[in-house]
Amino acid sequence: MRAVRIGLPIAVLFVVASATAVAVPLIQASVSANEPDGRPAATVEQLMCAQVVSSVDDYCERIAEDLGRRAPLTDDERVAAQPRRQALLDGFVRQLGADCGGPLEHCRLPVTTPEAVRQALIAAGFNEPVVRPARFTDPAPAGAILYAVRAGRACLLGHVRSETAAPPLIVGRLPDDACLPL
Repeated sequence: MRAVRIGLPIAVLFVVASATAVAVPLIQASVSANEPDGRPAATVEQLMCAQVVSSVDDYCERIAEDLGRRAPLTDDERVAAQPRRQALLDGFVRQLGADCGGPLEHCRLPVTTPEAVRQALIAAGFNEPVVRPARFTDPAPAGAILYAVRAGRACLLGHVRSETAAPPLIVGRLPDDACLPL
């Protein structure tokens, strides 16, 4: 009898907690479905990332997490940033001696430093570029030089390592309106 007195309230508590866990999200979803989304329409982004299977560097996961934190871009904002991406690559060619096949291809370049990358970005017309060694939480491979510049409402985010420069991604800004934390 004592087991029934203890077990029954626990069972009731479990049922109430389970019902609440299911009901609250459903109620919130039905309320929010009736409210219009005030954000601008953004394009769907797809990300393809390759890394060595045995690598302990979760580079691809960090890029996906970083993209999830950023503001969405409209098609117009993305298109407006494309000439700036080409200007950035042209700056790498002129200042760093890079060989860039196209805006979506990796560039080959001599070994470089964060300061040389910063100077190439400034020479390409970007004010206040953020250039620094990648941290273990950054959307770049370990040991890379990470950079970000503003391109209208968008940011160009890229990295340089091992004599290659990945094509810069056109991404939205972070919640604090920055392209990359210092």
